[in-house]
Formats: sequence, structure tokens, C-alpha cells
Amino acid sequence: MKLIIQGEPVAKGRPRVALRGKYPTIYTPKETKEAEERIILQTRRQKPKELMTGPIVMDIVFFKVKPKSYSKSTIYWTKKPDIDNMIKLVLDALNGVFYVDDAQVMRITATKQYSDSARTEITIEQYGELNDDSY
Repeated sequence: MKLIIQGEPVAKGRPRVALRGKYPTIYTPKETKEAEERIILQTRRQKPKELMTGPIVMDIVFFKVKPKSYSKSTIYWTKKPDIDNMIKLVLDALNGVFYVDDAQVMRITATKQYSDSARTEITIEQYGELNDDSY
């Protein structure tokens, strides 16, 4: 299954802590919530009728518009955000929507590169069924 998410790829933000009166409250940054919601909204038509329950393999390509100051031969994006934090956002957004739990993902390949349009392309494949009843 191939999913294409239009828009600038976003890294998962670290949880924040704020004081509400005397009590600390942990919350997810607004940019992270909005990015996860964008992924869910743009993939809702491709959502499977039943969640994937077996081992999953994913390939994710993050595309960012290349700055005009970069040479034409520059293909790969080696600046921030970190690729592992962008992967975390994708896994968390699809958790409970396409698969039962992101622990099912047994292999991920991911690439950051430049393109004419900002987007994230995700390929998800399921292999067999889990022999584990922990879900």
C-alpha cells in the first residue's frame, strides 16, 4: 500500500511540561499534533477495513523543497530535522489507524531528499500474522 502525504515533513516534537496551578501537565507540541492529524486526514480514504495485525515493513521517503541557493546536483537533504524523529511522527500517526501497534514494524527504510514539492511517501507491506496474542 502506498500513501502520499502532501506538505512539509515534520519531526515528532518532544513532550512539553507546563505548570497548571501547582501541578505539572505534560502535553504534545501543537506542530506535532497538527502534522499527525494531516497524515490521518490525507490517508483516510486508503485506511484498511481491518487493522494490519502481522509484521510490517515500511519504506518512507521524506521530500523537502530544495532551497534556491543549493546547487542543482544536490539531491539528498542532510539538514535538520533528524530522520528518526520524522519516522516517529509517521509511526505514531498511523498507529491504530493502519496497524494495531507500531511495535509490529520489523523493518524501516527511510530517506530524506529534495524535490519540487514537499511530501512524504510511505509504502506499507504486511508479512504473515503474529504468533503473539499480546495485542
